[in-house]
Amino acid sequence: MAIPIRNVALLGATGALGTHIRNALTQAGFVVTAIQRKDSTNPVPSGVKSIKVELSNKDDLTSAFKGQDAVVSAVPNPALATESIMIDAAIAAAVKRIIPSEYSTNLDTPLSRQLPIVKEKVKVRDYLQSAIASNGTSTTWTSVNNGPFFEMCLKAGALGPNIKDKKAVFHNGGNNLVGTSTLPDIAAAVVKILDPAHLDETANKPVYMYSAAISERLLTKLASEVTGIDFGDVESGKILDLDIDQMVAEAEEKLAKGDRSGWFSYYYQMMYGKGYGGEDFQKLSWNERLGLRTMDEADIKELIRSTAQELGVLTGSNASS
Repeated sequence: MAIPIRNVALLGATGALGTHIRNALTQAGFVVTAIQRKDSTNPVPSGVKSIKVELSNKDDLTSAFKGQDAVVSAVPNPALATESIMIDAAIAAAVKRIIPSEYSTNLDTPLSRQLPIVKEKVKVRDYLQSAIASNGTSTTWTSVNNGPFFEMCLKAGALGPNIKDKKAVFHNGGNNLVGTSTLPDIAAAVVKILDPAHLDETANKPVYMYSAAISERLLTKLASEVTGIDFGDVESGKILDLDIDQMVAEAEEKLAKGDRSGWFSYYYQMMYGKGYGGEDFQKLSWNERLGLRTMDEADIKELIRSTAQELGVLTGSNASS
């Protein structure tokens, strides 16, 4: 049995995902310390300690990590330049586990590792592995691979139905399944990884998880049932069915000119492109081993309903229909 982890240093503790991780860790009985920038004005809740440091200073971070059992990063858009300092400091402080800010779809296929959207995350993963190996340290790592953030993508209309605009868009036919995860479920996975029951088996591995297995066509169907919106179909031309290879080719032309407006096309390639590993989420999943929930249609419909209410598409008079 692994030595229990109690004290957890959390970077990005006030961000969209970090807030959920912070709350889940606290509720599970961990002692959470938010590691914040010196100039941060974001408050942390009562019961959570805050240490403000210069994040580019290894000595500052090492001092902040002393006495911590684990370091979890939930910073948005992680870059090797800063994350490598965090990794070096965590190793110097002899923490037991590092969880980097990965939270991606699949970084373990040669094709996905070449995508510009995960370029820095790949560098961070590689650096983390090499730093631990070269230091001969007892520090271990685990990454969380969760696919797209379900709530955010549903609200933005990025997984088929755009509830706000009452339109839908498919990619490569719209029948490809992707594993997508809610922020609370991702946070629950972090808690499970740090639990003594799973600490050893998750050491030095990527952990794959998902809340729901969903296709664009199915999500559009369910969204129509919940909201009453007629999204139309591909045959009538009301729903566009886009070719991802063409989208990526156009994105690369733009990117070569410094235009990142096609950036999201790479996410579709990672999710749905053949050989990128997005289709392997069920095969790779740790859901059963870690005891994580998997959403059924009723759960998905409830998320659609709450999203539609938030967007003002469903109001009190029709929200329960």
